[in-house]
Amino acid sequence: MRKVFIISAALVFMIAMPAATGFARQEDEQRRLLEVRRRQLELQAARRQLERSEKLAREGLLSQNDVERDRASVANAQLNYQQSVLALFDIQPRISVRSAIKSQTADGRKMVRLVIANLTPTFDDSQFKLLSNFEGAEPIPEELRTRTVNDIFVSLRDSASAQSRAATISLPYEVHIAQMKYNESKTIDYQLLKDVDAVTVALTYRNQTQEIPVQLQHSTGEAEIQILASQFSQEADLGSQATYTVTLERPSVDVRSFQLKAVNLPRQLSYSFIDLQSQARLSQINFPAGVTRQELGLRLFLPERADEEVRVDEPIEFWALAVDEVRAARFGEDRIYSGAEISSASGKAKLVILPRGVGRIEVSAATLFSEIESGQAVETTITIRNTGTRRLDNVKLAVEYPMNWRVEVAPDIISALEMNREEVIRLRLAPPLDVSVGDYEARIKTESFANNRRVQSEDKIYRVSVKPQSNVWSTAALIGGLLALVAGVVTFGIRMARR
Repeated sequence: MRKVFIISAALVFMIAMPAATGFARQEDEQRRLLEVRRRQLELQAARRQLERSEKLAREGLLSQNDVERDRASVANAQLNYQQSVLALFDIQPRISVRSAIKSQTADGRKMVRLVIANLTPTFDDSQFKLLSNFEGAEPIPEELRTRTVNDIFVSLRDSASAQSRAATISLPYEVHIAQMKYNESKTIDYQLLKDVDAVTVALTYRNQTQEIPVQLQHSTGEAEIQILASQFSQEADLGSQATYTVTLERPSVDVRSFQLKAVNLPRQLSYSFIDLQSQARLSQINFPAGVTRQELGLRLFLPERADEEVRVDEPIEFWALAVDEVRAARFGEDRIYSGAEISSASGKAKLVILPRGVGRIEVSAATLFSEIESGQAVETTITIRNTGTRRLDNVKLAVEYPMNWRVEVAPDIISALEMNREEVIRLRLAPPLDVSVGDYEARIKTESFANNRRVQSEDKIYRVSVKPQSNVWSTAALIGGLLALVAGVVTFGIRMARR
């Protein structure tokens, strides 16, 4: 009994020290202590019962089976007691993340070097000896106090995901570590499938999963600033604009500012760095303390016409730069810089723009109105002109005309129409013989393609006014009668003058 009291006092002392870490932990330790005391009483009662059974068995008053049953009860009570004591020391495995460093390879892949360590807490040798020598109890196996953790599975997950179990964003998806001894470290290299600044390190071992959110460090050996562009090569029509989304990353977290420039562009192309949200134009960008990544846009404005420097379907390579104030003075927009000069820039990204020609078609005519009589037809010419910056293919003139009219177009199709060239198309509109007097409309549509894309054009309306047909014989008789009347008047006047 005295030994039980001493051990109980020692256990109370051992759990009293960490009680100051927090009220919640203190309640948990008190609950575990009460469990230890309950198991102590159960073990003492089982041993007293075994002593009585053995005494009665020696006197022949109790069978040997009853004695064996009481011995089993003692062994079970002893095991329960040892388990409750082990629970006091909270020896759950603990794997800690020592470092997570992000870097970039020469081919642009994002890598993470993760270092983890086994920092599992446990009790010291004196505590272990005290637990093993409780009133002749069987010694606690050495394996129960080991701090070695076996079969650890490590993966990197997206910490920005709102899902309860975020997706794995690294290759390999999962790394297996067969064994980690106490205070041993392991280094694991991953390739990021998604460019992020923070990850969740998921550690699975002993049927439990531990998730540790980690902000990635940047490798100190990298450049002062990096520029990344996911859409580094784009196409744009002449006279339009193209916007590149560029990401600026810094390995350090001090306050810095960088000037933004685009070099090696032809003088006909202008540009602006813009804030993607406010659309404000930027000439430099600031990195406040703690900010390692910012995203902005680079907008190019293409000229209306091609020339010797800006040619259709020929790519133009240029550079987006982020440089400090000292280096910014080295880069202007008056000349083309060599690769060696570009390499001296702090942050740089090579971009490509591919100018594309635009197909435009212009339809004109000397007049879009005709007046005819019943039975007559309209004959006119339509001029088709290519006013764009690309050849037009398969130019066709289509006419929507009134019912029962006949239309003739010659030529019916123009296979190709080069830039600044024109073609004349003859158009004939013939109404039916029984056409009613009135005004009619024919809609002229032009269809064409440039670089396999349909070219839009404005429809033209041709108006035709049909008048009634003139009666030639009635007009001739009226004129003849009028002439005869005039002749009679003249003859009568001459005769009267002679008299």
